[in-house]
Amino acid sequence: MRKLSLVVTTLAFLAGVLAGFVANKWLEARPRNKYVEIRESGYRYVSPLLDCQNVGNYVGDELKPFKSKVEKFIKNDESKKWGDNISVYFRDLKNGPSFTIGRAEEFYPASLLKVPEMISVLKETDANPAILKKKILYNNRDLSSAQNTDVADKLILGKSYTVEELLRRMIIYSDNVSSLLLEDVVNPVYLKETYDDLGIPDPYYLEDQRGYMISAELYSSFFRILYNASYLSKQMSEKALEYLSETDYAKGLVAGVPPGVEVAHKFGLRKKEGIKQLHDCGIIYYPNHPYLLCVMTSGSSPEYLDNTVADVSRFIYQEIDRQHHGRS
Repeated sequence: MRKLSLVVTTLAFLAGVLAGFVANKWLEARPRNKYVEIRESGYRYVSPLLDCQNVGNYVGDELKPFKSKVEKFIKNDESKKWGDNISVYFRDLKNGPSFTIGRAEEFYPASLLKVPEMISVLKETDANPAILKKKILYNNRDLSSAQNTDVADKLILGKSYTVEELLRRMIIYSDNVSSLLLEDVVNPVYLKETYDDLGIPDPYYLEDQRGYMISAELYSSFFRILYNASYLSKQMSEKALEYLSETDYAKGLVAGVPPGVEVAHKFGLRKKEGIKQLHDCGIIYYPNHPYLLCVMTSGSSPEYLDNTVADVSRFIYQEIDRQHHGRS
């Protein structure tokens, strides 16, 4: 009788283990709950975030993880070819995944800081729409030394420009003089709030701004709030991304995508002590599947860095196209 009881207990235990194993496999195989973002349509560049809903066992056309592919490409192709230090942040803006390669790496942002400056101007515009029409006289000769040498349409000394004109020039041509003129106009409270609200250290309140560094993932927050229209009004968010889509820089991210694909982006270049840093961050408007990409690099040659950013952009675009081609 004792043997029979032992056999029954053993069989019950094995049955329980088997049932647990089967249940666990079923749970792993079933569709997981997913939060889907509900967005407002009708805009060209922004996609205002209205709500996030739990749709239960929802199965959608999700982008398959490909972080390992990008890591392998950077390690085996780009780093060996150019010897660069590369950091990449990617985010699928249509309910998709995100990943960071080189999360701990930080870089000097250089002209990338013009984006939060623009956001600050437009934040003040939301409160005071008339500010865009305000005219600023360019009469400070000392500012001419900051003028970018590669800007074809330079500001004219003694001429007045509206805030909106300076804003466009600052972004489209990455014009340093326009940026400096705007700094004298915009309430510094809005500039500080832009950083504080996102939890990003403010470079303008550091003792040594030249030592300010930021990661690709953290910097990308500026583009996310513009796309989601979650910080500025929808109209000002749309205006900001429209400016960024007209950026006069055809290398980097743009060089990695086919002609006709819109890219709202900003680049930054820093040359110091033989080390160059080149970054390009923005939104690539792949049809029905826009994504955010930020590539930050450092190396000995800016020409090589241009190619590096373009190569990474091209590789990711081709992978996106492979996943989504022929699907809405």
